[in-house]
Amino acid sequence: MSWKGFDAELEKNNANNKNLAVGIIVELNPLHDGHIRHIRETRTLSGRESVVCVMSGNFVQRGEPAVYDKWRRTQAALYAGADIVIELPLPYVICGADYFARGAVGLLASTGIVDCLSFGSESGDIISIRECSRVLAEEPPIYKEALRKALDKGMNFAAARAAGLSASVNFGGIHRNLREGLFTLPNNGLGMEYCKALELLGNPMEVFTTHRKPGGPSAAAIRKKMHDKKEAIHLNDFSDIFRYLIIRSDAPVLEEGLHHRFRKYAPSYPRLTDLLAAVKTKRYTLTRLQRTAMQIILGVTDAAMRGYESAPPYIRVLGFRKDSAGLVGEMTRRARLPVLTSGAASDSLVSRGGIPAEMLLKEWEAYDIYRLAYAQSDTRGERAMPVVKV
Repeated sequence: MSWKGFDAELEKNNANNKNLAVGIIVELNPLHDGHIRHIRETRTLSGRESVVCVMSGNFVQRGEPAVYDKWRRTQAALYAGADIVIELPLPYVICGADYFARGAVGLLASTGIVDCLSFGSESGDIISIRECSRVLAEEPPIYKEALRKALDKGMNFAAARAAGLSASVNFGGIHRNLREGLFTLPNNGLGMEYCKALELLGNPMEVFTTHRKPGGPSAAAIRKKMHDKKEAIHLNDFSDIFRYLIIRSDAPVLEEGLHHRFRKYAPSYPRLTDLLAAVKTKRYTLTRLQRTAMQIILGVTDAAMRGYESAPPYIRVLGFRKDSAGLVGEMTRRARLPVLTSGAASDSLVSRGGIPAEMLLKEWEAYDIYRLAYAQSDTRGERAMPVVKV
């Protein structure tokens, strides 16, 4: 199914059905009070009783390993109030926000039980975010010209995109600082990508945003504390793997300037975070470099990504609340894609071959690579891991 070819069948089938679910897109790296508040506020805003989460797996969108594996984070999501957790396949996680959003929104749209989307944003202004998303989806000439000029000045893509939006969107008397925050703050930007994905899908899904308020330790602060105490997996646990892959004669081919910088600095910086800091430039942001490093470590090539331009090819259930088993059954009946709730269902998908099998096998391989970074008594591979039920 191509992104632009998505039709409005979900709206037609469910126009009079008020018992559907609201979707949210999460990483829970790790779960904190803001996530719990978002789930509660989402129910209130949407009027839906059930919440379906799309969650990244063992690696997250910033190009880092998750502090806890997907099974523990799934359990946390269910205890925090989610009804079903489904997995965003690895390739969509460790690429840019555009892929991340398209994959996650595409999955929610394919479940057949989700008719609205909720996300947190710094602005809490859904009207402005949707206006920006239309610019990103349509790319009018004024936007493309401003984007090109910013890139020519050496800005990274995120900053250039903000310049393009600033030139394209007229918000009248809105204060300059608010406008800049709207264009540059990370959750506003992700929200725009989610809405852009819906625009390109032609999906009628209703969208809500909750206002992310300061208060309590952030996920970044919690991760730092955990890493300082060596209580969680860290990017540096993959340092030797990455340096080996970069130094070897048949190292993955990157764009010329980036390839040269990695090869130049790799022998001198044993820790991956130090190596990335040395390679970083105005053009190559740290987050982009982290994603590139994870793509190399996990073997997600550019050629493979070109094969994943369409929607994710399956819906993999990581966990659900026992009192929501009926909703899982409803999703299985309504979904546009195969719904995987067992090892046997996964085996059947793999046996059919093609991109779905390739993607699922890569997910299983990534779990084995993740486990290299820490000692674990459970030696089961991902194929044998059961769906989490609480």
